[in-house]
Amino acid sequence: MAHPQGPSAPVGPPAGAVQQAPRVSVVISAHNRAAMLLDCFRGLAGQTMPRGSFEVIVVDNCSTDDLGPTLEQGRALGLDLRTARTVQDRGPAPARNLGVGMARGAVIAFTDSDCRPTPNWLAAALPCFDDPAIAFVGGPVLPKPEQAFAFTSRATFITREEHPTFPTANLLMRRDVFLAHGGFDTTLSFTDPFARATECADTDLAWRIIGAGHAHAFAAAAVMEHEVETQRVWLWMIEPTRLFLLPALISRHPALRAKLLTWNLFFYPPAATLYLAAPFALVAAWTAPWLLWLLPLALLGRSAWRTRSLNPLVLLRQSLRVLAHIPRNVVMNTALIYGSVRFRCLVL
Repeated sequence: MAHPQGPSAPVGPPAGAVQQAPRVSVVISAHNRAAMLLDCFRGLAGQTMPRGSFEVIVVDNCSTDDLGPTLEQGRALGLDLRTARTVQDRGPAPARNLGVGMARGAVIAFTDSDCRPTPNWLAAALPCFDDPAIAFVGGPVLPKPEQAFAFTSRATFITREEHPTFPTANLLMRRDVFLAHGGFDTTLSFTDPFARATECADTDLAWRIIGAGHAHAFAAAAVMEHEVETQRVWLWMIEPTRLFLLPALISRHPALRAKLLTWNLFFYPPAATLYLAAPFALVAAWTAPWLLWLLPLALLGRSAWRTRSLNPLVLLRQSLRVLAHIPRNVVMNTALIYGSVRFRCLVL
């Protein structure tokens, strides 16, 4: 299992303290976001599980903000909290590996610092492990109910049913299975030029475990609530660049092609119209410019079909939304083409 080189010494109970090992170790990789992390701690402190049955391990992944006061607040809430800090930010996977290395529980419960566990999170998921064949368990990830969505809010985290990417926002795994399969592959986790954590190590590990013949389960009552992040327009526009890793996943785990793609090729089928519209517009502009009028007509037709309305204001609003998404879809398609070439696995 790969760890960042030179992590700080873990901080935990005093030397010589005798403690019974908890059943569950909650592992969180944190980078800044102190207020969200405190919200996560409050959710953990409100668990219906007995407090001594779980511990919390936070790995500070090179935060530039001082998380010390927030960690002390977590301890003040009564959490059995231990911490460590990496010296190099290589995304969350190495930090999570480090956290698992510190864990004492037989079950590792992964979540993120921008998530808030509902009170029954652990109690609802753990019974699944009564079946010895179950290696890992997922649960729903829903928006924090008090937060509203805006046009540039991220909604890709929402998973109401089991999702084939098995996100670590809400994932519990047997520790021995995690270790037996080498933990998260750190080559699939890094920080991009915009200081965003980009990774798919969680999906890769889950499918390696499935490929080894282990079973998994979904606990519908083990709900995790996720922060609704409203991004600046330019960040919202480049958000799909993270998808360049999708062809790498498909290449490693071909069974994902049928799970994530339409017709085993398209990740987002509506974006495929760009592959047709762009050459059409170029040819039309060169040979018969009047054909370009078909593009706005097609846009209005699509808007009418999506909204089931002929109201001009409804069609205008929907058409403007589509136009605003076109540059973002271009970014997404470009990222997928780049990833397809880099990893030699075609995904559009």
